[in-house]
Amino acid sequence: MARLLIPARLRYAWIAGIALWGGWLLSGLGGSGNLDLAGQVIGTDYLQFYAAGWMIRHGQAARLYDPEAQLAAERAIIGPHLPAYHAFLNPPFFALLFVPLSLPPYPISFAIWSALQLLLLALSLRALRPAGFLQATAWALTFLPVFASVSFGQNGLLSLALLTGVWLLWRRNRAMAAGALSGLLLYKPHLLLGLLLFYLAEGPRGRRALLGLFLTGAALAALSGLLLPEATRAYLDLARSVYPNLPGWKEFPLWHLHSPRGFWRLLLPGQPRLADALALLSALMAAGAAFRFWRRHREDPLRFAAAVVLTVYLTPHAMIYDWSILLLPALLLWEHAPAARPALRAAFALVWVAFFLGAPLTAWMARRIGWGIQWTLPALTAAGGEVKRSLREEVGG
Repeated sequence: MARLLIPARLRYAWIAGIALWGGWLLSGLGGSGNLDLAGQVIGTDYLQFYAAGWMIRHGQAARLYDPEAQLAAERAIIGPHLPAYHAFLNPPFFALLFVPLSLPPYPISFAIWSALQLLLLALSLRALRPAGFLQATAWALTFLPVFASVSFGQNGLLSLALLTGVWLLWRRNRAMAAGALSGLLLYKPHLLLGLLLFYLAEGPRGRRALLGLFLTGAALAALSGLLLPEATRAYLDLARSVYPNLPGWKEFPLWHLHSPRGFWRLLLPGQPRLADALALLSALMAAGAAFRFWRRHREDPLRFAAAVVLTVYLTPHAMIYDWSILLLPALLLWEHAPAARPALRAAFALVWVAFFLGAPLTAWMARRIGWGIQWTLPALTAAGGEVKRSLREEVGG
């Protein structure tokens, strides 16, 4: 793969990235009202966050997880022509973030959120690669998960920024503060799974981080319970009844689920128990590989990078935009394992192609023939194996 990455071929990535962002901007700016040229809501998923803040501000917090109330709020914001319902599924404390963001009109609010996400991306990459962050940012903007996080109005770049902050505190040996900051990721608890195993593997230092994580979790639970008691109870019911089989929802975009669970459910439609068993086996194998990696490598950057990658294999719900967090391990390895750079360059290219070309193919297969192959997970596995081999050779040398 590395031999194929000549400058002439790399230009295709820039062309594809410019076309992607340019087409999205033209569609959004050329649309009517809150809809783009395709008739879809501008920002897509951002509507659910905006509506959650709007409902709290309009005294409807008790019905935050009521589908009928959510749909009515979204129609009040967008209009009766709303093309699709967007469910708010995050914990109640996350909705509080969008109370002030629901004050401006929807398009302006989405523009503010998009600008904040791009700022968080730049700050994260500046912290991870001070000498070359402009080049890193430019390449990151061609990465489909980054584009999806911004264009869908999602929070993948917020997750990246939080994990970057955790790493900066961890490398300064401020373990409790790192754990406390990682607790803010509880707005998507499954993104903590890799860090939890990492903390457990780190002895006393990891236990201090777990204490910080617990304190933040307790504070967020208290905040939700005090300010949004009815919504908190409704969320707990939702977590028990809906989350375990979220990919089984009729309208769930399974082709956007880039995790072992999504891979096996796409490949084995109609056999959810077998698919979930294979997903669990895949997660256990990934955890075993991570622990072997941690035993071999004692350097903090390499260990933290492995923890973030492990999250993708452990979480049942890694959507396309959640893969933005993989920029963190990519840059940690680039900066701290120079001998692995050829393998890292090839790994990024492989995953980039799997997203840019494979994601549309997966969606087409799921719609036309009822099953599909999620190309990104095999690509990441192959890329990770190549990077591990290069690191092993470096250690051996």
